Amino acid sequence: MNNTEIPTKIKSGASGSSGNSNNNNNSINTTTKKQVPSPNVELLEKLAATSIPIALPPSYKPEAKYEKYVNQLVGKFIMSAAMFSKDFSAPKLKNIVLAQKGLLIKVNEAIQIIDGINKGTIHQELISISGAKSKPRSYYGLNTNLNVGGGIIIVSLEKYILVSLYPSSILPTEAIPYVENYVINTIL
Repeated sequence: MNNTEIPTKIKSGASGSSGNSNNNNNSINTTTKKQVPSPNVELLEKLAATSIPIALPPSYKPEAKYEKYVNQLVGKFIMSAAMFSKDFSAPKLKNIVLAQKGLLIKVNEAIQIIDGINKGTIHQELISISGAKSKPRSYYGLNTNLNVGGGIIIVSLEKYILVSLYPSSILPTEAIPYVENYVINTIL
């Protein structure tokens, strides 16, 4: 710390109308010592060189956007949905299924859908999701169990595959446009 002398001017005098006007503007010149702090350069350099880890809240994690996307889709028309990555070079479920709601996806089910989309043969295969088998036609399919009803909608995006199921209480003419409009209008 540096000690520096800072001159200050202190005014003194009586105020009021009865006093002499010459006494009102008296001033005393004094010098006081005031300590002015100087920055610790070594500490600043050390802090600048140290990286500080930043913990992101859950909403900023990359997986959160997929979960939000799927969660917003499930509702009135769609009873369950999942988002897959088209790249399944690491055959672990956590690397393939990015998000799911209301489904219990198995690795072989996810790989079958991804492989069918990548090869262009999905319309020729029976797809099974959570035990319900669907026969896709143009990436839309009806449940083969007519007692259960409902169907499947598979939308292939640039890097991802969106799979959604709709119940028997919803017509395909309601569910399919709903999912297609959702994919078009919702930013991923």
